[in-house]
Amino acid sequence: MTPPVRVVTDSNAMIPTALVEILSITVVPLTVTIGGEEFVEDASLDVPAVYRRLRAGEPVTTSAPSPGAFVDAYRTLGPGPIVSVHIGADYSVTLDSARLGARLSEVDVVVVDTGTASFLAGCCVLSAAEAARDGADPTAVVAASQRTAHAVASVFTLAEVERARAGGRLGSAGTSVTDGTAVLHVDHAGVSMIGTAATSDVASATMLDRIVGLPFRLRIGVGDADAGPVVDELLTELRRRRPADDIIRYVVGPTVAAHAGMGTFGVVYHPLDDSSA
Repeated sequence: MTPPVRVVTDSNAMIPTALVEILSITVVPLTVTIGGEEFVEDASLDVPAVYRRLRAGEPVTTSAPSPGAFVDAYRTLGPGPIVSVHIGADYSVTLDSARLGARLSEVDVVVVDTGTASFLAGCCVLSAAEAARDGADPTAVVAASQRTAHAVASVFTLAEVERARAGGRLGSAGTSVTDGTAVLHVDHAGVSMIGTAATSDVASATMLDRIVGLPFRLRIGVGDADAGPVVDELLTELRRRRPADDIIRYVVGPTVAAHAGMGTFGVVYHPLDDSSA
């Protein structure tokens, strides 16, 4: 009998701990360095404390897991099959680290580049893990993650545009923002700017307008980096207006907040029914 497929990802996917446990996902953490002090982005991290240091303007860098961290994860789960689903190569060297770890581990691993980051990548991981839970083989698990990678999108704010520009993650989007909060859209085709919002409530209304009329059932993720009560209000409104959707509350981890800036928030979404995608 073929053993079930195991799914691995990295912490940039920002999957809530409860779902990690329910779907038996293995998460290899990234590292964030703030003011010269290293923190591992795992379930034990005091995220509010890290947020306070980011808001205080302490210098911050992020780093991918080592190949050895992936070797350890793969060998612990091995001999396989394993599908390892990660932040895109354009965003991080995490994918290269996972590929090298797969080669060194001598375990049956398929590494998947989602081409995206943050909870968009997390949705790809969830699709893969659900397929694995339902008994799919490695090819079908990979295909599930890739379908989601093609369909997933996000509308989000950037409270600190200069931080995102400095990280090279905006391309030409947001280059004209000089006042207010930038509201952007990202999907597999890239990042585009929707406009600016004078307040977080206006940004939230823009997100709702983008999503509430979509004619198919969605998985929706609502996340923020210490953006305040507007996010819970957005979550409540989405649940009221789209009760049939699978709506997940997640936390924007430090390895994303370090680039997007404190106060950022957004909605990630993709169709749940393949026939409607």
